[in-house]
Amino acid sequence: MKPAFLGALRRPLSGWSAGIVLALLLAACGGGGGAGDQAGVGTGGTGTISSTVTVGPISGFGSVIIAGVRYDDTTATVTDEDGNARSRTDLKLGMLTAITGSADFVAGTGVATGIRYGSEIVGPVTAVDVGAGTFRVLGVSVSVKPATVFDDRLAGLSALRVGDRVEVYGLYNAAAGGYTATRIEPQALATRFKLRGAVEALDVSNRRFTLAGALIDYTGVPAAQLPTLANGMIVRASATRLPAAGVWAVDSLGAAPRAVLADGEAKIEGDIAAFVSATSFVVDGVTVDATGASVAGTLGVGMRVEVEGTVRNGVLLAKEIEASDEDAEDSEEFEITALITGFDAATQRFSLRGQLIDASGAVSFENGTRATLANGRKVELKGYFDAGAGAVFATKIHFED
Repeated sequence: MKPAFLGALRRPLSGWSAGIVLALLLAACGGGGGAGDQAGVGTGGTGTISSTVTVGPISGFGSVIIAGVRYDDTTATVTDEDGNARSRTDLKLGMLTAITGSADFVAGTGVATGIRYGSEIVGPVTAVDVGAGTFRVLGVSVSVKPATVFDDRLAGLSALRVGDRVEVYGLYNAAAGGYTATRIEPQALATRFKLRGAVEALDVSNRRFTLAGALIDYTGVPAAQLPTLANGMIVRASATRLPAAGVWAVDSLGAAPRAVLADGEAKIEGDIAAFVSATSFVVDGVTVDATGASVAGTLGVGMRVEVEGTVRNGVLLAKEIEASDEDAEDSEEFEITALITGFDAATQRFSLRGQLIDASGAVSFENGTRATLANGRKVELKGYFDAGAGAVFATKIHFED
Protein backbone atom coordinates (compact mmCIF):
# COMPACT_ATOMS: atom_id res chain seq x y z
CA MET A 1 0.00 0.00 0.00
CA LYS A 2 1.26 3.48 -0.82
CA PRO A 3 2.21 5.49 2.31
CA ALA A 4 -0.51 7.91 3.38
CA PHE A 5 1.58 11.03 2.81
CA LEU A 6 1.86 10.19 -0.90
CA GLY A 7 -1.77 11.04 -1.50
CA ALA A 8 -1.24 14.80 -1.39
CA LEU A 9 -0.71 16.94 -4.47
CA ARG A 10 2.93 17.18 -5.53
CA ARG A 11 4.90 19.22 -8.04
CA PRO A 12 6.15 17.55 -11.22
CA LEU A 13 9.82 16.68 -11.58
CA SER A 14 10.43 19.49 -14.04
CA GLY A 15 9.36 22.14 -11.52
CA TRP A 16 10.17 22.16 -7.81
CA SER A 17 10.83 18.42 -7.48
CA ALA A 18 14.50 18.95 -6.75
CA GLY A 19 13.47 19.79 -3.20
CA ILE A 20 16.00 22.01 -1.53
CA VAL A 21 18.10 22.16 -4.66
CA LEU A 22 20.64 24.79 -5.46
CA ALA A 23 21.23 24.91 -9.24
CA LEU A 24 23.77 27.21 -10.85
CA LEU A 25 23.79 27.58 -14.64
CA LEU A 26 26.90 29.43 -15.81
CA ALA A 27 26.80 30.71 -19.39
CA ALA A 28 29.95 30.62 -21.49
CA CYS A 29 31.07 34.05 -22.61
CA GLY A 30 33.42 33.20 -25.47
CA GLY A 31 33.21 34.09 -29.15
CA GLY A 32 32.78 37.80 -28.47
CA GLY A 33 29.15 37.42 -27.42
CA GLY A 34 27.82 38.73 -24.11
CA ALA A 35 25.94 36.77 -21.48
CA GLY A 36 22.63 37.83 -22.98
CA ASP A 37 23.55 36.12 -26.25
CA GLN A 38 23.40 32.65 -24.71
CA ALA A 39 20.39 30.82 -26.09
CA GLY A 40 17.90 29.19 -23.80
CA VAL A 41 18.70 31.05 -20.57
CA GLY A 42 16.11 33.46 -19.26
CA THR A 43 14.69 33.93 -22.76
CA GLY A 44 12.41 30.95 -23.22
CA GLY A 45 14.56 29.69 -26.11
CA THR A 46 16.66 26.58 -26.40
CA GLY A 47 20.31 25.84 -27.03
CA THR A 48 23.23 24.16 -25.35
CA ILE A 49 25.27 26.25 -22.94
CA SER A 50 28.85 25.03 -23.20
CA SER A 51 29.79 25.70 -19.58
CA THR A 52 27.39 24.78 -16.80
CA VAL A 53 27.52 24.01 -13.11
CA THR A 54 24.46 22.46 -11.46
CA VAL A 55 24.47 21.92 -7.72
CA GLY A 56 21.89 20.12 -5.62
CA PRO A 57 20.56 16.77 -4.40
CA ILE A 58 20.24 13.93 -6.89
CA SER A 59 16.57 13.30 -7.70
CA GLY A 60 17.00 10.58 -10.27
CA PHE A 61 19.21 8.29 -12.34
CA GLY A 62 19.45 6.97 -15.85
CA SER A 63 21.67 9.78 -16.37
CA VAL A 64 21.93 11.88 -13.20
CA ILE A 65 18.94 14.15 -12.61
CA ILE A 66 19.40 17.39 -10.66
CA ALA A 67 16.97 20.33 -10.61
CA GLY A 68 15.02 18.74 -13.44
CA VAL A 69 18.08 18.55 -15.72
CA ARG A 70 19.03 15.07 -16.92
CA TYR A 71 22.82 14.83 -17.30
CA ASP A 72 24.43 11.99 -19.25
CA ASP A 73 27.12 10.85 -16.81
CA THR A 74 28.61 8.10 -19.00
CA THR A 75 32.01 9.77 -19.36
CA ALA A 76 31.94 11.98 -16.26
CA THR A 77 34.77 11.97 -13.74
CA VAL A 78 33.33 11.43 -10.25
CA THR A 79 35.10 12.72 -7.11
CA ASP A 80 34.22 13.31 -3.48
CA GLU A 81 34.58 16.69 -1.76
CA ASP A 82 38.24 15.96 -0.97
CA GLY A 83 39.04 15.31 -4.62
CA ASN A 84 39.33 11.53 -4.26
CA ALA A 85 38.38 9.55 -7.37
CA ARG A 86 35.03 7.78 -7.08
CA SER A 87 32.74 5.90 -9.44
CA ARG A 88 29.22 6.47 -10.76
CA THR A 89 27.99 3.66 -8.50
CA ASP A 90 28.92 5.80 -5.47
CA LEU A 91 26.22 8.33 -6.41
CA LYS A 92 22.94 7.86 -4.53
CA LEU A 93 19.54 9.55 -4.37
CA GLY A 94 19.58 12.67 -2.19
CA MET A 95 23.35 13.22 -2.33
CA LEU A 96 24.44 16.84 -2.79
CA THR A 97 26.47 17.11 -5.98
CA ALA A 98 28.13 19.70 -8.19
CA ILE A 99 27.98 18.79 -11.88
CA THR A 100 30.10 20.48 -14.53
CA GLY A 101 29.55 20.06 -18.24
CA SER A 102 27.22 21.37 -20.94
CA ALA A 103 23.44 21.62 -20.90
CA ASP A 104 20.31 22.83 -22.60
CA PHE A 105 18.53 24.08 -19.51
CA VAL A 106 15.16 24.61 -21.19
CA ALA A 107 15.15 21.14 -22.73
CA GLY A 108 16.35 19.71 -19.42
CA THR A 109 19.24 17.72 -20.87
CA GLY A 110 22.99 17.90 -20.55
CA VAL A 111 26.31 16.07 -20.61
CA ALA A 112 28.35 15.91 -17.41
CA THR A 113 32.13 16.01 -17.56
CA GLY A 114 32.64 16.12 -13.80
CA ILE A 115 30.53 15.19 -10.76
CA ARG A 116 31.64 16.12 -7.25
CA TYR A 117 29.60 15.15 -4.20
CA GLY A 118 29.79 16.06 -0.52
CA SER A 119 27.74 16.12 2.66
CA GLU A 120 26.99 18.73 5.32
CA ILE A 121 27.51 16.82 8.55
CA VAL A 122 29.38 13.79 9.86
CA GLY A 123 29.10 13.03 13.55
CA PRO A 124 27.32 11.14 16.36
CA VAL A 125 23.62 11.57 17.08
CA THR A 126 23.05 13.27 20.44
CA ALA A 127 19.23 13.41 20.48
CA VAL A 128 16.25 12.09 18.49
CA ASP A 129 12.71 13.47 18.45
CA VAL A 130 10.61 11.22 16.22
CA GLY A 131 7.45 13.22 16.85
CA ALA A 132 9.05 16.47 15.71
CA GLY A 133 10.88 14.76 12.86
CA THR A 134 14.29 16.00 14.04
CA PHE A 135 17.57 14.83 15.53
CA ARG A 136 20.78 16.53 16.64
CA VAL A 137 24.41 16.03 15.59
CA LEU A 138 27.41 18.11 16.72
CA GLY A 139 25.07 20.52 18.47
CA VAL A 140 22.95 21.30 15.41
CA SER A 141 19.40 20.34 14.51
CA VAL A 142 18.56 18.19 11.47
CA SER A 143 15.01 18.03 10.12
CA VAL A 144 13.70 14.95 8.31
CA LYS A 145 11.06 15.41 5.59
CA PRO A 146 9.03 12.82 3.64
CA ALA A 147 11.50 13.32 0.78
CA THR A 148 14.55 12.53 2.93
CA VAL A 149 16.25 9.39 1.64
CA PHE A 150 17.60 6.99 4.25
CA ASP A 151 20.35 4.56 3.30
CA ASP A 152 19.00 1.00 3.23
CA ARG A 153 20.97 0.29 6.42
CA LEU A 154 18.71 2.74 8.28
CA ALA A 155 14.98 2.10 8.69
CA GLY A 156 14.04 5.76 9.04
CA LEU A 157 14.29 8.29 11.85
CA SER A 158 12.88 5.88 14.44
CA ALA A 159 15.88 3.61 13.84
CA LEU A 160 18.40 6.28 14.89
CA ARG A 161 19.88 5.96 18.37
CA VAL A 162 21.92 8.37 20.45
CA GLY A 163 25.57 7.65 19.70
CA ASP A 164 24.99 6.45 16.13
CA ARG A 165 27.46 8.10 13.76
CA VAL A 166 25.80 9.41 10.62
CA GLU A 167 26.51 11.41 7.48
CA VAL A 168 23.90 13.98 6.49
CA TYR A 169 23.38 15.51 3.05
CA GLY A 170 21.18 18.61 2.91
CA LEU A 171 21.06 22.39 3.21
CA TYR A 172 20.82 24.82 6.09
CA ASN A 173 17.41 26.42 6.63
CA ALA A 174 17.80 29.55 8.73
CA ALA A 175 14.05 29.80 9.39
CA ALA A 176 14.04 26.33 10.92
CA GLY A 177 17.33 26.97 12.70
CA GLY A 178 18.91 23.82 11.35
CA TYR A 179 19.49 21.56 8.38
CA THR A 180 16.92 19.87 6.19
CA ALA A 181 18.27 16.45 5.27
CA THR A 182 18.05 15.10 1.74
CA ARG A 183 19.95 11.88 2.51
CA ILE A 184 21.16 10.17 5.72
CA GLU A 185 23.72 7.37 5.86
CA PRO A 186 25.27 5.47 8.79
CA GLN A 187 29.02 6.05 9.29
CA ALA A 188 29.86 3.77 12.21
CA LEU A 189 33.62 3.96 11.59
CA ALA A 190 33.86 7.74 11.21
CA THR A 191 36.68 9.23 13.32
CA ARG A 192 36.78 12.74 11.82
CA PHE A 193 33.66 14.83 12.20
CA LYS A 194 32.57 17.80 10.11
CA LEU A 195 30.05 20.56 9.73
CA ARG A 196 29.47 22.73 6.65
CA GLY A 197 27.59 26.02 6.64
CA ALA A 198 27.72 29.81 6.80
CA VAL A 199 29.83 31.73 9.30
CA GLU A 200 27.80 33.83 11.75
CA ALA A 201 28.70 36.06 14.71
CA LEU A 202 32.40 36.04 13.80
CA ASP A 203 34.64 36.97 16.75
CA VAL A 204 38.15 37.32 15.33
CA SER A 205 39.67 38.34 18.67
CA ASN A 206 38.55 35.17 20.41
CA ARG A 207 38.78 33.08 17.21
CA ARG A 208 35.18 31.93 17.42
CA PHE A 209 32.00 31.98 15.35
CA THR A 210 28.71 30.14 15.15
CA LEU A 211 27.81 27.69 12.41
CA ALA A 212 24.16 26.60 12.23
CA GLY A 213 23.88 27.59 15.89
CA ALA A 214 26.94 25.59 16.99
CA LEU A 215 29.77 27.55 18.63
CA ILE A 216 33.03 26.92 16.78
CA ASP A 217 36.46 27.61 18.31
CA TYR A 218 39.17 27.68 15.64
CA THR A 219 42.12 28.48 17.91
CA GLY A 220 43.66 25.13 17.01
CA VAL A 221 43.67 25.75 13.26
CA PRO A 222 47.20 26.55 11.99
CA ALA A 223 47.44 30.14 10.73
CA ALA A 224 48.79 28.97 7.37
CA GLN A 225 45.65 26.89 6.82
CA LEU A 226 43.15 29.50 8.00
CA PRO A 227 41.06 31.23 5.29
CA THR A 228 40.14 34.90 5.54
CA LEU A 229 36.85 34.56 7.39
CA ALA A 230 33.77 36.75 7.06
CA ASN A 231 30.18 36.46 8.14
CA GLY A 232 28.14 34.64 5.53
CA MET A 233 31.15 32.76 4.15
CA ILE A 234 30.48 29.05 3.53
CA VAL A 235 33.06 26.92 5.38
CA ARG A 236 33.70 23.34 6.39
CA ALA A 237 34.88 22.85 9.98
CA SER A 238 36.22 19.48 11.13
CA ALA A 239 38.00 17.75 14.00
CA THR A 240 38.61 14.34 15.50
CA ARG A 241 37.29 15.53 18.86
CA LEU A 242 33.66 16.20 19.73
CA PRO A 243 32.06 19.37 21.16
CA ALA A 244 32.53 19.88 24.91
CA ALA A 245 30.61 22.26 27.19
CA GLY A 246 28.79 23.71 24.19
CA VAL A 247 31.96 24.56 22.23
CA TRP A 248 33.49 22.64 19.33
CA ALA A 249 37.26 23.15 19.11
CA VAL A 250 38.14 22.31 15.49
CA ASP A 251 41.57 21.70 13.97
CA SER A 252 40.63 22.16 10.31
CA LEU A 253 38.72 24.97 8.64
CA GLY A 254 38.36 25.81 4.96
CA ALA A 255 36.20 27.68 2.48
CA ALA A 256 33.57 25.33 1.02
CA PRO A 257 31.36 26.97 -1.61
CA ARG A 258 29.34 24.55 -3.71
CA ALA A 259 30.24 26.42 -6.88
CA VAL A 260 31.77 29.72 -7.95
CA LEU A 261 29.61 31.89 -10.21
CA ALA A 262 31.30 33.40 -13.24
CA ASP A 263 29.83 36.37 -15.11
CA GLY A 264 26.97 35.24 -17.34
CA GLU A 265 23.43 33.94 -17.14
CA ALA A 266 22.55 31.92 -14.05
CA LYS A 267 19.73 30.10 -12.32
CA ILE A 268 19.56 29.25 -8.63
CA GLU A 269 17.12 27.03 -6.79
CA GLY A 270 17.29 26.72 -3.02
CA ASP A 271 16.32 28.11 0.38
CA ILE A 272 17.00 31.70 1.41
CA ALA A 273 19.63 31.39 4.15
CA ALA A 274 20.04 35.11 4.91
CA PHE A 275 17.48 37.83 4.19
CA VAL A 276 18.34 41.55 4.23
CA SER A 277 15.32 42.73 2.27
CA ALA A 278 13.06 41.76 -0.60
CA THR A 279 15.76 43.02 -2.95
CA SER A 280 18.80 41.48 -1.23
CA PHE A 281 19.18 37.94 0.09
CA VAL A 282 21.54 34.96 0.06
CA VAL A 283 21.04 31.38 -1.16
CA ASP A 284 23.83 29.04 0.02
CA GLY A 285 26.47 31.75 -0.19
CA VAL A 286 25.21 33.31 -3.44
CA THR A 287 24.13 36.95 -3.07
CA VAL A 288 20.98 37.83 -5.02
CA ASP A 289 20.14 41.39 -6.07
CA ALA A 290 16.40 41.39 -6.78
CA THR A 291 16.04 45.13 -7.42
CA GLY A 292 14.83 44.69 -11.00
CA ALA A 293 13.20 41.29 -10.63
CA SER A 294 9.62 40.22 -11.20
CA VAL A 295 8.66 38.24 -8.08
CA ALA A 296 5.99 35.55 -7.67
CA GLY A 297 5.35 34.66 -4.03
CA THR A 298 6.58 36.06 -0.73
CA LEU A 299 10.29 36.28 0.04
CA GLY A 300 11.79 35.60 3.46
CA VAL A 301 14.27 33.48 5.40
CA GLY A 302 13.71 29.79 4.77
CA MET A 303 11.54 30.32 1.70
CA ARG A 304 12.40 28.18 -1.28
CA VAL A 305 13.24 30.28 -4.32
CA GLU A 306 13.93 29.82 -8.00
CA VAL A 307 15.98 32.73 -9.34
CA GLU A 308 16.97 33.52 -12.92
CA GLY A 309 19.23 36.38 -13.92
CA THR A 310 22.71 37.57 -14.82
CA VAL A 311 25.86 37.27 -12.71
CA ARG A 312 28.07 40.33 -12.36
CA ASN A 313 31.11 40.25 -10.08
CA GLY A 314 29.75 37.27 -8.16
CA VAL A 315 26.30 38.80 -7.54
CA LEU A 316 23.23 37.35 -9.22
CA LEU A 317 21.16 40.21 -10.68
CA ALA A 318 17.73 38.58 -10.71
CA LYS A 319 15.21 38.95 -13.53
CA GLU A 320 12.59 36.45 -12.33
CA ILE A 321 11.99 34.94 -8.89
CA GLU A 322 9.49 32.31 -7.77
CA ALA A 323 9.05 31.57 -4.07
CA SER A 324 7.27 28.81 -2.16
CA ASP A 325 7.14 27.55 1.41
CA GLU A 326 9.37 24.48 1.92
CA ASP A 327 6.95 23.05 4.49
CA ALA A 328 4.23 23.08 1.84
CA GLU A 329 6.22 20.53 -0.14
CA ASP A 330 4.83 17.13 0.87
CA SER A 331 7.26 14.80 -0.82
CA GLU A 332 9.80 14.35 -3.59
CA GLU A 333 9.21 12.47 -6.80
CA PHE A 334 12.26 10.48 -7.82
CA GLU A 335 12.95 9.09 -11.27
CA ILE A 336 15.24 6.20 -12.13
CA THR A 337 15.93 4.57 -15.49
CA ALA A 338 17.93 1.33 -15.26
CA LEU A 339 17.90 -2.45 -15.61
CA ILE A 340 15.94 -4.43 -13.02
CA THR A 341 18.07 -6.58 -10.71
CA GLY A 342 17.19 -8.74 -7.69
CA PHE A 343 13.52 -9.05 -8.64
CA ASP A 344 11.32 -10.84 -6.08
CA ALA A 345 7.92 -11.70 -7.56
CA ALA A 346 6.40 -12.46 -4.14
CA THR A 347 7.17 -9.05 -2.64
CA GLN A 348 7.28 -7.09 -5.92
CA ARG A 349 10.61 -5.64 -4.83
CA PHE A 350 13.73 -5.15 -6.93
CA SER A 351 16.68 -2.81 -7.37
CA LEU A 352 17.46 -0.09 -9.90
CA ARG A 353 21.04 1.17 -9.89
CA GLY A 354 21.43 -0.02 -6.31
CA GLN A 355 18.21 1.63 -5.05
CA LEU A 356 15.56 -0.67 -3.52
CA ILE A 357 12.18 -0.36 -5.27
CA ASP A 358 8.76 -1.50 -4.01
CA ALA A 359 6.18 -2.00 -6.77
CA SER A 360 3.57 -3.74 -4.62
CA GLY A 361 1.21 -0.77 -4.48
CA ALA A 362 -0.89 1.02 -7.08
CA VAL A 363 1.41 1.37 -10.10
CA SER A 364 0.61 2.75 -13.54
CA PHE A 365 2.32 0.54 -16.16
CA GLU A 366 3.20 1.64 -19.69
CA ASN A 367 4.39 -0.59 -22.55
CA GLY A 368 3.95 -3.62 -20.29
CA THR A 369 2.18 -4.98 -17.20
CA ARG A 370 3.06 -6.15 -13.72
CA ALA A 371 3.68 -9.58 -15.20
CA THR A 372 6.35 -8.01 -17.41
CA LEU A 373 8.57 -7.18 -14.43
CA ALA A 374 11.70 -9.33 -14.54
CA ASN A 375 15.44 -9.15 -14.08
CA GLY A 376 17.19 -7.51 -16.99
CA ARG A 377 14.20 -5.44 -18.15
CA LYS A 378 14.99 -1.76 -18.63
CA VAL A 379 12.41 0.52 -17.05
CA GLU A 380 11.83 4.19 -16.37
CA LEU A 381 10.35 4.45 -12.89
CA LYS A 382 8.82 7.31 -10.93
CA GLY A 383 8.02 7.08 -7.25
CA TYR A 384 8.40 8.38 -3.70
CA PHE A 385 10.77 7.31 -0.96
CA ASP A 386 9.27 5.76 2.17
CA ALA A 387 11.73 5.70 5.06
CA GLY A 388 9.73 3.10 6.97
CA ALA A 389 9.92 0.68 4.08
CA GLY A 390 13.44 1.76 3.15
CA ALA A 391 12.49 1.83 -0.51
CA VAL A 392 11.19 3.98 -3.33
CA PHE A 393 7.50 3.16 -3.80
CA ALA A 394 6.80 3.02 -7.52
CA THR A 395 3.85 5.00 -8.88
CA LYS A 396 4.67 4.68 -12.60
CA ILE A 397 6.76 2.16 -14.52
CA HIS A 398 7.47 2.47 -18.24
CA PHE A 399 9.20 -0.44 -19.97
CA GLU A 400 11.84 0.96 -22.31
CA ASP A 401 12.97 -2.28 -23.95
